[in-house]
Amino acid sequence: MERQIINKKKRVFSVEPNKIPPSEVFTRKYTSHLVPALKKLNMNKNSSQVNQLTVKHEVDMALALSAQEFAWSRFLLQKLSSSNNPTTATSSSSNGIRIQERSGKEGGGDEDGEIEEKLRELQKLLPGGEEMNVEEMLSEIGTYIKCLELQTIALKSMVQDTT
Repeated sequence: MERQIINKKKRVFSVEPNKIPPSEVFTRKYTSHLVPALKKLNMNKNSSQVNQLTVKHEVDMALALSAQEFAWSRFLLQKLSSSNNPTTATSSSSNGIRIQERSGKEGGGDEDGEIEEKLRELQKLLPGGEEMNVEEMLSEIGTYIKCLELQTIALKSMVQDTT
């Protein structure tokens, strides 16, 4: 009986929960998805040729799996999952851009046209952007850019660790 009491360890809980910055959470998720996928590719390189498109597919898949709370991530994941063979994956063209043309404005037509053209370009860059309205797209583009920056930092640190 006395032995059981000695072996029990007291757990200490902090009053405030550990708050991990979102960027660190993303980076942890990203590396936890990417590293096993790259190891698997490395193990299989003897049996089949691993090319740049296959690695890019795995990098993009890790990005999509690491940020599933965002609409762009779900669109990217859907696109990557639908392409069974990453070597034949192609980027989709934008057919259904949903930016409404403003008519009836007298002055500043060139400026409005420029803004609409820039918004169309953004829609092409954001996964699923063609399917979103302008408000949705603008709210998603910030998180997409931030995740791309974090992805770049994570990939750079992985390269530095291996060299």
